[in-house]
Formats: sequence, structure tokens, C-alpha cells
Amino acid sequence: MEAELGFELPPPYCWWLKNYGNGQLNGGSILSIGPPVYRDINDHDILYIHRLNLADEEWCKQFPNRLDLFIPDSDELYFFDRSSKDEHGEFPVMCYDLMNDMIYEYASSFSEFLEKLIDERSQ
Repeated sequence: MEAELGFELPPPYCWWLKNYGNGQLNGGSILSIGPPVYRDINDHDILYIHRLNLADEEWCKQFPNRLDLFIPDSDELYFFDRSSKDEHGEFPVMCYDLMNDMIYEYASSFSEFLEKLIDERSQ
């Protein structure tokens, strides 16, 4: 899958995929990797969503380094910012507030993203 993406995914995200496979919080799914047979129709597959995004020329111009990660509802989405990779192979996780058209750093790593997301949404 990383070969098709053209870049390596953050090691903690790969570990999470290997050990948990997927996850949901308040009805939103953290994008994962589905079985190849369903990859062209799976709305929870990170590669499928990335392919759809890349097919949109305007999206590619506006967000060339975005890899969607969590789309809980129509108000916001979270994505890896591939333009900024740290020494551990981590990308920051950004939040795109769609209602206000604002993007900001939500977490500096996938692990921090999970921790914050669970703390905020499991109450």
C-alpha cells in the first residue's frame, strides 16, 4: 500500500493498523486499510479515500500534502500533513474546520492525535 501512496506512513499509525486494524469514536471511523477485494468501495480505507482525493484536480492543487485520517462528520476532518515529517517518521495531524474554513495543527503525532481524540470524544 505504501508503494501506491508513494511515501511511508508514520510508524505508530502502522503499528496501530497491525494491532487494532480500525477504530471508531462517536460514529466516526479512523481510516484504516481494508481488504484489497473491497478497497475500491470501502469508505473507511485510507488508500481508497486518497485515490478519490487525487482524482479531484482542484483538491490536488489546494491540498498537495494532505492524507485524510479521520472524518467524523461534515463539520471537520483530520489529516496527516505530509509536508512536515519529523525524525521519527511522524507527520503532524491537522484539523480542518470546514464550517469556518480554518486549518490548524491538532497533534504533533498520530499517538498524540489518538490520545486527544479519545479524551475529547469519549465523555
